[in-house]
Amino acid sequence: MKAKSMMKERVEAVIRSGVYPDESELYGEAIRTLFEVKSDLKTIAAVELYKEGEVSIERASEIAGVNVVQFKEILAQKGITRWIGSGEDELKRRTEELKKAKRQTFKKGLIQN
Repeated sequence: MKAKSMMKERVEAVIRSGVYPDESELYGEAIRTLFEVKSDLKTIAAVELYKEGEVSIERASEIAGVNVVQFKEILAQKGITRWIGSGEDELKRRTEELKKAKRQTFKKGLIQN
């Protein structure tokens, strides 16, 4: 039996058992566990999101699980130049970041309007 079909078989069995209501919940838990076990993935993701301008340095440090000073050191070690937006640009970017986070939270049903 192929590894892919064995994995699918196991996933379906766990869902049938009732431990998880659906694949989405099971995969979500699997990814959270992966990031906890392989904590370097949190740093990799944070650096990539920061490089792409998706998150602020503060948010990236939270994702990586370190403080801002430590995250700046990580960026320096990787040869990544920190960018500093103008006041207005930075405010717009952070506002959009907050709106995006709120939409994601709302979609997950964690807040109600």
